[in-house]
Amino acid sequence: MGKSKTAKTYTITEQQLKSFAKMTADEAVKAYIKEEKNEAKRTQDRRLYNMRVLLENYRSLNEYAKSAIYSVEQAMESDEIGETEVELLMKCGLKEDDLLIKSVASGAVRVKILMAQVNKMLDIYKTDCETSSSKTKQRQYRVIYGMYLGETRLSTKEIAEQEGEEIRTIQNDAKAAREDLTPLIFGIDGLLIKLLRE
Repeated sequence: MGKSKTAKTYTITEQQLKSFAKMTADEAVKAYIKEEKNEAKRTQDRRLYNMRVLLENYRSLNEYAKSAIYSVEQAMESDEIGETEVELLMKCGLKEDDLLIKSVASGAVRVKILMAQVNKMLDIYKTDCETSSSKTKQRQYRVIYGMYLGETRLSTKEIAEQEGEEIRTIQNDAKAAREDLTPLIFGIDGLLIKLLRE
């Protein structure tokens, strides 16, 4: 049979107990602050990622916002559907309040509102960049325009050649422009992210 282990007891003073409690509380506060900073960084990264995705899909979203059809009247005006088809659909039970039609209409309206906001903020950003005395700021708009907004999407290498700059400089310009656009497009959330980044 093995030796039986007896529980050891320790005696600590009230001062030692207070010291242990303070150390524990200090560590808990440090852990909390660290987690809050990590969460803020994750939020910031999501917003910047969303900004990039928005810009990468700018052309198609903008075209969708201009071309979306979400009512019977619009469909009939576009010559995609005639009165005969509408009557047939109505006889088959399709109604204006069908879930699919509401979903399409809701999505189209949301995209139209989003793109109206994006286009307005891009105009503000363009004016800000073009009137800036900073050559870097002026170039940042040209970079964003070439990469995302123009008729033809240009590669980083093509933009670098046009601007007479290194590819890394163009990449940094694109990143800085996306960071500048985030508060314009996402409002206060984007501003808080920019402030946290600085």
